[in-house]
Amino acid sequence: MNPLLREIVFRLGAGVLTLLAASALIYLGVSALPGDAATAALGRDATPQLVEGLRKQFGLDRPVLERYGNWLAGFVRGDLGHSLPTGVPVAHVIGDKLWNTVVLAGVTMALLVPLATILGAVSALRPDGIVDQSTAAITLSLIATPQFVIGAILAVVFAVWLKWLPAVSLIDPSRPIFARPSILVLPVVTLLAAALAQSVRMIRATMIEVLDLPYIEAARLNGIAAWRLVLRHALPNVVAPAIQVLAYNVPWLLGGVVIVESVFEYRGVGLTLITAVQTRDLPTVEALAMLTTIVIVATSFFADITVILLNPRLRRRA
Repeated sequence: MNPLLREIVFRLGAGVLTLLAASALIYLGVSALPGDAATAALGRDATPQLVEGLRKQFGLDRPVLERYGNWLAGFVRGDLGHSLPTGVPVAHVIGDKLWNTVVLAGVTMALLVPLATILGAVSALRPDGIVDQSTAAITLSLIATPQFVIGAILAVVFAVWLKWLPAVSLIDPSRPIFARPSILVLPVVTLLAAALAQSVRMIRATMIEVLDLPYIEAARLNGIAAWRLVLRHALPNVVAPAIQVLAYNVPWLLGGVVIVESVFEYRGVGLTLITAVQTRDLPTVEALAMLTTIVIVATSFFADITVILLNPRLRRRA
């Protein structure tokens, strides 16, 4: 077998094992939540007969390992189960919310990649210069500030004081999201703040290491202009580390989605997850947690493979 293909198969197998272990932890963790899910779904005034009937309908009276096996088999087939409080298929519950979150995260990543690369490269050109120190101060402040605080400050400034943007991002289900792009601005900027701060500092550190390499120093001594040195010689060597940095930010971004959607009342999977936890909607919580894990593992897998393909030494080693 081709060594590179063998490496891909190995990493794919590791990803599948990771998902299998994560599925067990997710299901057992959700099942161990305190309280009775059937009682929470029907309310405290429900009769014991109704509660017992709902438990049997959703298989909550069966052993946890049997329920886990049935849930995992259904998930692999694409059956996410049914919402416990409403009985509606989970796929219908999260369908449009999933698209809303994809739009929010996609716009954020589309802005994050060029901004992080440009700011990281500019800061690395003159380490400890005015631009570098200013960028470091801003990024460190953003990293140290919780996202819900950033979102609240942005809402007060741009929605309450200046009245430029809506304070809450209410989505009209009958209209496309991009029909009202203003509702995306504050959530995207809030998500972008913390993710951009981390990415800029990581890319800056990588760029400084690349600029200190001997061949870069030789090119500088030959009189090559600084902008050409960065664009043609340094940036290509930063692409692979930048991909890993961005992949590292995906879990951070997904975690921030839950907070940001809650702050701005944005109808996405983050807000749906919070509601599902509050109502003890176990199938919805399990499905959203598993889908999030799949996104994180898949992103890490494709980032690793892309880095190997971009680096000749890693390709030969593979």
